[in-house]
Amino acid sequence: MTALTIVLGLAGGCLILGIILIALLVHVHHLKQSAKEQASLLKSIRTRLVRQTLTNQKQDTAMAQLKDENDAYKQKLLKPGPKPVSVPQNRRINANSRAIFRSYVVGLDYYQKEFEAALADASRRGYFKPYDDYNDSGLKADYLYDKKYRVDADANIGEVQLVEEVDGAKRSVRVELKVAEHGYVIGYLPKKQVNEAFNVIDIYANSVMTLSSKTHLTGGQWKMAIDAVDEMHYLNDPNAQNRRLPDYGSVDTPLQIKTGQKSYFLQFTLYEMEIPTNQIPLYSLIDTVKGQRGSVVTVEAEPTTYIVAVEAGPDAGQQISVVPTEIDRIIWVPNWK
Repeated sequence: MTALTIVLGLAGGCLILGIILIALLVHVHHLKQSAKEQASLLKSIRTRLVRQTLTNQKQDTAMAQLKDENDAYKQKLLKPGPKPVSVPQNRRINANSRAIFRSYVVGLDYYQKEFEAALADASRRGYFKPYDDYNDSGLKADYLYDKKYRVDADANIGEVQLVEEVDGAKRSVRVELKVAEHGYVIGYLPKKQVNEAFNVIDIYANSVMTLSSKTHLTGGQWKMAIDAVDEMHYLNDPNAQNRRLPDYGSVDTPLQIKTGQKSYFLQFTLYEMEIPTNQIPLYSLIDTVKGQRGSVVTVEAEPTTYIVAVEAGPDAGQQISVVPTEIDRIIWVPNWK
């Protein structure tokens, strides 16, 4: 009886221990499962916090930009009116500007009408004066036997633009003369300089540097003062230009003005320079951060604001208001005196 009791007691004890062990294992499993769920929850919370932080940063940046734009517009509205900048502004090429490309233009005779239109436009705007404002008396006094061209020497009437053209294997570079906001096609680069020009265009296509140029234009309808009495002798004597006439202004040495045919020659030099976005001259070509390209047609001060005639991109054909922070790149600037 005693042995049976002992056996039953041991069996009961083992059963109790087994139940306790199972309960412990179940509890430990629940603890591990709960810890895993908590870790997953914490990871999810951290991910959401990071995303929310990034979103907040973007919103703060956008709000700061909107605040700057709003402050600029508010200051503009509070003022009685913008103060226009006098134009054209001073040339930007100086002794420190680096020359990077030089060429002349071919095809001026073929594009004669466009070129004449550009000259007429530039003359109306006062960028140069035909014959340097000489009248016939002045020509007779200062240019005896010397040609005086309608456009001569350092008449910087606008900006030369190089436009690449690719037709299969054939490559060429079109030259446009920009007078104010209008571009005139005046010819092409010589074939021997096309590759060099393409290299320049490629190098500066996405550069922060600005390209600008000086033009050297000679030609057009020319005049000259000649000795009316000795005209035939002058025409037949190649050395007549070097001979000295006795008192060419006297009554016994009559003079007359001879007119020649139209013929132009234009060469230019491209320079690189850096222009701050708050000091852009009138009629400069710019790109905005919104993908618009156009010419500056009005410059307003305090604060600096540009009215841009959009030529390509969004709002093409319209005029928009642009502040310096909205300018992505200055492509070129004019160089009028």
